[in-house]
Amino acid sequence: MDPNTLRQLNAIESLEARYCRGLDTKEWPALDSVLADDIEVDQTALGGDRIAGAANYVAALQNNYGRAVTVHHAHMPEIELTSPTTATGTWAMQVLVVRPDGHRVLGFGHDYDTYGIRNGRWVLTATKSTRLHLDRS
Repeated sequence: MDPNTLRQLNAIESLEARYCRGLDTKEWPALDSVLADDIEVDQTALGGDRIAGAANYVAALQNNYGRAVTVHHAHMPEIELTSPTTATGTWAMQVLVVRPDGHRVLGFGHDYDTYGIRNGRWVLTATKSTRLHLDRS
């Protein structure tokens, strides 16, 4: 694999790490910085909605998870560079959500992501979340 391809793959893996950290630490501006302004989000498999736009997505995340403790782990990336400025990625996901009332959800599944280069950097342009198993307590 050539050095440029390795750099691009590493940049996308780092983007995913910043996305998870921004969400879990509630650093909303940091989270917003890894999203394309026109991101398309599909959370229908989780019982959620389709959301268009970074501002709407961050607002939905703040509303749903702002007071919860969350831990998102993205593992085993399958990243394909589809052009010099686009890529797709599939990530095995493990997600823990603990609500203020103590209600807990532990989920296992996959995120299917699309990336693009905007203003010289990789950003998330679309994401679809699925779950294979949920533990609720």
